[in-house]
Amino acid sequence: MNLSQSFLSARRLGRWSLLSAVLVLAACSNLPPQSAQHAVSASAAPQAKASLGTQWGEGRESRVYSVQAQRVEPQRDELQFNYSDEQSIRRALGSNLDAQRSILLDKGNVELSVHDASDKPLTIYSSVGQNNYQLAGKEGERYVLVYTNRSGTPYEIITTVDGLDVLSGKPGSRRHNGYMLQAGAVLRIEGFRKSAKEVAAFRFSSKDRAYAANSLAGDTRNLGVIGTVLYEVRPVQPRQPAAQTPNPFPGDDSKGQYAAPPRY
Repeated sequence: MNLSQSFLSARRLGRWSLLSAVLVLAACSNLPPQSAQHAVSASAAPQAKASLGTQWGEGRESRVYSVQAQRVEPQRDELQFNYSDEQSIRRALGSNLDAQRSILLDKGNVELSVHDASDKPLTIYSSVGQNNYQLAGKEGERYVLVYTNRSGTPYEIITTVDGLDVLSGKPGSRRHNGYMLQAGAVLRIEGFRKSAKEVAAFRFSSKDRAYAANSLAGDTRNLGVIGTVLYEVRPVQPRQPAAQTPNPFPGDDSKGQYAAPPRY
């Protein structure tokens, strides 16, 4: 397993976050300002009405582990893009239509694409010259978010689907910790994280079957949107681990760390 598959999952401790292992991530206590205009531009341009959501799909093996990093403020980039069926997108955008297979983040340092189950990139539409990105999906189709780092800078990637954090299943926040994308590496986010070994696959679904529509943390007003925040990170010296003692209830340590299953 390469380092691009690792994640940062932490509990708040003042203006620092202590990882579940002995690793540290610096985090400002104030909400950082947006450093990019993706979201602002998108809101002013034509958008298709969301016709799809993302379902809590089948379990897929996906192993992660904690790494050491220090977040550098402010954030390097922020993106939100919508998804819907292709017909609705074409109807909303009309003839002023552009199509692409990826989106560039942080001046091209990171490339984001969305792949289907055959690992082929899905089409992302927008109005010509604008950033109102809209992903075309089909009900029942599995998809994967693929981040490619084309720079020598490591990043922390915080991702939400339908307003829910893909790691914890909680309402998305820029203050949450995310996945590590090492320099020159590729990160594939295949679903909502169920444990350190497994995710629930992302599958386009009807809105009533979406995870966010069947989770206590979800809000149906956020269906059909995917969000990403990028922070530059720097390695830090690991703290000396405390002496471990036997724990009769080890399951308590990970309570609330990962996404809870839906309730239909």
